[in-house]
Amino acid sequence: MKKIFKYSMLFAAALTLSLGFASCSDDNDEPEAPSSVNPDLNGTDQIVAEACANWREARQDWEWSEAFLFGPATDFGLDPHTDTWPFDRVQFDKYMKKYNPATDEDDAALIDDAIANGQNLTGFHAVEYLIFRDGEARKIKDMTANEVYFAQSAAQDLYLSSLKLVTAWGGELSEAEQKIIDNAEFESKNYGEDFMTAGEPGSKYSSITLATREIIAGANEIIGEVRDSKIGAPATGADVNYIESPFAHNSIVDFYDNIMSCKHALYGGWNVVDQPTATSLLGVCLKVNNADMKAAAQNAQTKLDAALNKISIMKKPFVQFYTDQSAKDAMAALDELESALDALDGEIEKFSGNATLEAEFKKVNEAFVKNTVIPTYRALADNDLKLLNSLKKITWKK
Repeated sequence: MKKIFKYSMLFAAALTLSLGFASCSDDNDEPEAPSSVNPDLNGTDQIVAEACANWREARQDWEWSEAFLFGPATDFGLDPHTDTWPFDRVQFDKYMKKYNPATDEDDAALIDDAIANGQNLTGFHAVEYLIFRDGEARKIKDMTANEVYFAQSAAQDLYLSSLKLVTAWGGELSEAEQKIIDNAEFESKNYGEDFMTAGEPGSKYSSITLATREIIAGANEIIGEVRDSKIGAPATGADVNYIESPFAHNSIVDFYDNIMSCKHALYGGWNVVDQPTATSLLGVCLKVNNADMKAAAQNAQTKLDAALNKISIMKKPFVQFYTDQSAKDAMAALDELESALDALDGEIEKFSGNATLEAEFKKVNEAFVKNTVIPTYRALADNDLKLLNSLKKITWKK
């Protein structure tokens, strides 16, 4: 009980601060009129549709981060907390039958705690379930105040998690955002600094090259997960319920964005998609005076584009066509991409300790943090806040 009370107080403080920060531009907005189709809620179908659009934007930012889940996303459990699926509908239904968080403070504290300290009732897929059905925005007439409260609480928790990721990697926070972090009593080392100072005393990485190779390892981690779990589990019949983002029909978009996260990491920027930058991992490997490394980098580029193409032409929606041959074709392309990156990693390993190449890789590591990781998490936090604020437009009588 002490744990629940403590978190609820922190959560309430964080919620107040974030909403106070976000509401400055809304001071002159007219309050929403009660919905004519749901007398229990003040809101409209348009507001729910807006929340769904904001969910998709924030969702893309999260999926774009999955090539670098090493670090705080893993160490603080923020990855499973943000993105575990399937959503536990059985437990959720029990909560909705037993508790009234929209009107009862004690019930609200219990729900807030379940969201803050669990992983099957929180994150993107909790919000998804509450605002989407069959790929479309839910109708306000079908929603309850308790459901809306749950969605708002889960969205607030998403925002807090994204702020943790920003600050843990060394990104800047506003004064209001820093207060939210302080109230949540979150403390972290600077993971970005640790990565950029690889090879120096105090860094987790004993050499610059080891940190650079972590970029490939992070990419291969999500490539394997998309192939074996996200697509593979339902496609092979291993677990037909293991389908990500089924209510929003966003599964294939998720897969594509996961592999785009690899492209961003390897190309040197969260919005770089055409050619690798000069200070990116692939950019350096393509210009190095070594035929084998250059060939491996070119092959990785080719396989990366091939995998993205195969995912883009998968039959949609995945929740209905997960056994289609196009899913298996995408899995095969991802397998080839993983092998290509393994080969590139092997070529890089041969040059461990090479002073000339390590000088280039130091630039790669710095650019990776500054141009890919921090901007991705910054965009995620901003869009999580947009999602939260859109949901807060729906109100009810307390």
